[in-house]
Amino acid sequence: MIRFFIASASVASLSGCVVLSSNPIVEAANLVGSAVTGLSSMTPSAPQNPIVFAHAPIKEICIEWNGAVALSDFVPSLQSELQRHGVPSRVYDAGTQPGNCPMTLVYSAFVKWDMKSFSDSYTPYLTFASVTLRKEGRVVGSATYKIGSIKQDKWSSTGSKLGPVVDALLTSNPVVEATNTVNSGVGTFGGS
Repeated sequence: MIRFFIASASVASLSGCVVLSSNPIVEAANLVGSAVTGLSSMTPSAPQNPIVFAHAPIKEICIEWNGAVALSDFVPSLQSELQRHGVPSRVYDAGTQPGNCPMTLVYSAFVKWDMKSFSDSYTPYLTFASVTLRKEGRVVGSATYKIGSIKQDKWSSTGSKLGPVVDALLTSNPVVEATNTVNSGVGTFGGS
């Protein structure tokens, strides 16, 4: 019985609301529902309005650095998601695009700051990202991430928020690895 109450308290902390009754079956159903609601609220939203034109599988992407995006893990997360599709990437400074990179990616993003539960310091989180893929200057795909209307994915990682966006853009490149490899095939050049 003590285990049941500990489990009840644990699950209650996930969603914030549990109604207990004298019927153990009803209590169990409430706990399962609360757990499912709590866990599903942590998943990022699907990409908004993805537009992708047919293109051959991508072999490499050059990412134009956007210094206005004040989120230190944005580009590494983006590169990691590209690498999941077997696409190595390089970063270049705006206005210095290398001539040997026909496929480029530009991005913009908005960040907000807030305090996580049980924390006394502010932490940035991604609220919006727009990613556009170009081949020799012509747009071949565009997709955006927008935080959920009830901010259910507020504290999800940047990579998990960008993953569905990259998946939508790289439909011609299937996922080739099950886990993210942060530094594999990732390079930079320019002053970034």
